[in-house]
Amino acid sequence: MDWAGRRVTQAPVVYIAAEGSGGVKKRKVGFEKANPNLPAHVPFYLVSAAPNFGTGQEDRRALIASIEAVGIIPGLIIIDTLAQTLGAGDENGGGMLQFVANATALANHFGAFVLIVHHVGLGDEERERGHSSLIGGADVRILCRRKDRELATTLKWLKLKDEDTTITLKAHLARVIIGQDEDGDDISTLVVERIEDGAEGENGKQSKAIAPKQRLLMDMIAEAISESGEPFRPFGKDGPLVSAVGDDPIRRRYYARIAEKAAPDEDKGKLAERQRKAFNRSIAAALDSKTLFACEREGKRLIWLP
Repeated sequence: MDWAGRRVTQAPVVYIAAEGSGGVKKRKVGFEKANPNLPAHVPFYLVSAAPNFGTGQEDRRALIASIEAVGIIPGLIIIDTLAQTLGAGDENGGGMLQFVANATALANHFGAFVLIVHHVGLGDEERERGHSSLIGGADVRILCRRKDRELATTLKWLKLKDEDTTITLKAHLARVIIGQDEDGDDISTLVVERIEDGAEGENGKQSKAIAPKQRLLMDMIAEAISESGEPFRPFGKDGPLVSAVGDDPIRRRYYARIAEKAAPDEDKGKLAERQRKAFNRSIAAALDSKTLFACEREGKRLIWLP
């Protein structure tokens, strides 16, 4: 899938959740619930141990051996967080130098991108903690900021080796309920709903990304058009020919893959009404954003993609 409207290269991911692995597991479940169209196998591998990269090379070698033992060639390795994988190393001296050496060796061994999650210092909100060797050794530095209780995070590029660094993105978050605890209270987590170019309020850029649910809607419309679309000239006999489809084939797919499911003991009529409203809201939002078009013909709405 595209990320923030940008093309990506698919590759296996190894995520070292050295800090708060339980929370990362929750986010994984939340992501799966928010993206029901994921393939059966996603090459995402979660490591809940905390290797020591700050005082030697033994744990790095052991990690490489473990990854290779299961036949994985990762394209992305995430270390979350630096502090929890530094061991007894000094982040203001030799420990950071050793950490950078281990991270570089990991990247070189697999030909992978090593992404390190780290914290800013107490006295400088735009500079990471510890020895300057980390800044010098990084190809990319991205500052992540989230205001208290705001369901959005700003991503600002501070460094991008050999490229322009004037990049700012805003990731909008959504809360997903993944279950209930023993008292019946909801267990929830946050997932990224959409990512926009430009921080809101800074440069006035409009969103370029499409939310996951809307992306899935577009996929279903494309499927419906492929199976039962009909040629149509919406702009007159001399206008362009498009392939369009009515509401019903799209609605059937929507109810099967996206629409809200029945609550316990819920009346079927109420469920049908909720599903109808959810479908109409989704179509209306896509029409407003011009990610699809529609018009009436002989009392029936026809929908097509730009």
